[in-house]
Amino acid sequence: MAEPKAALTISGGAWPAELDFVLSAQQRRTVLSRLRFRGPLRIQRPFYPENRTEGSLALPCHCYLLHPPGGLVSGDRLQIRGQVERGAHGLITTPAAAKVYRAALKGNPQYQSVKVRVEDDGVLEWLPQETIVFKNADARLETSFSLNRHSRLIGWDILCLGRPAAGEVFSAGRIRQGLRICRRENPLFNELLRLEGENELRLCRPGLQGQTVSATFFACGREGDKEDEQALRRACASLQDISESGGEFRPGLTAATFRAGLLLARYLGAHASGARDFCLTAWRLLRPLLLGRAACEPRIWRT
Repeated sequence: MAEPKAALTISGGAWPAELDFVLSAQQRRTVLSRLRFRGPLRIQRPFYPENRTEGSLALPCHCYLLHPPGGLVSGDRLQIRGQVERGAHGLITTPAAAKVYRAALKGNPQYQSVKVRVEDDGVLEWLPQETIVFKNADARLETSFSLNRHSRLIGWDILCLGRPAAGEVFSAGRIRQGLRICRRENPLFNELLRLEGENELRLCRPGLQGQTVSATFFACGREGDKEDEQALRRACASLQDISESGGEFRPGLTAATFRAGLLLARYLGAHASGARDFCLTAWRLLRPLLLGRAACEPRIWRT
């Protein structure tokens, strides 16, 4: 299955890596049909913890994306490219929080790029654990999804600034974080966050309001499909009810909206656990409605 290439040259402590994968539907089951990598990026063997008879799609494949070093240092460049083919259903997560360590070399940022394409009748669930950005990091984080007319996508992104439990405040450092979702090359969502230490966006009310943890939950159904639209609207209404009731996420500020076929929900707070709980709540609400499958949490989350 795997097709390893020669290791990249390591320079100045940096350890660049690339990974390409393809998920395909074969005999009513999703398989990891191609995996190519170089450097310290892997996908663990596929897991199939879900009920075969549930839902109308191919049996989902749970994949764990592994980065053995556990974090990014100056000069690291991780590039992840993937494709979910017609009729396939992939759930991709990580075994632990990603870390962006303090940058050692000025002008030599830590870089991660994720680009995944989902073909017609394909489903992607992109559910990584949180990213922790250390003080004095220089992070460039880019995630983009390309959908066709009948693709479906559920995902989240959780960002933690500094390490408050260790007494570390993100008072210095830089982050450039992009999240882009396109359907047939037309943008549905395109957000770019630029932070530098304790700048105004980090502290002001229209920005992060001084909070250290932010999360974005996002989901799209098939274009023009009334059942998918209804599922997204129902989930959005439930999340709005939770937000209006004052929330229960340690505590945090939450909101949800549905526009132009995109469900978007937000969390702001001081605890990664609150952000995770919020995203899990949204996922558990939406998955049965949109995909016809009960939420089945990856086993790695319980270890």
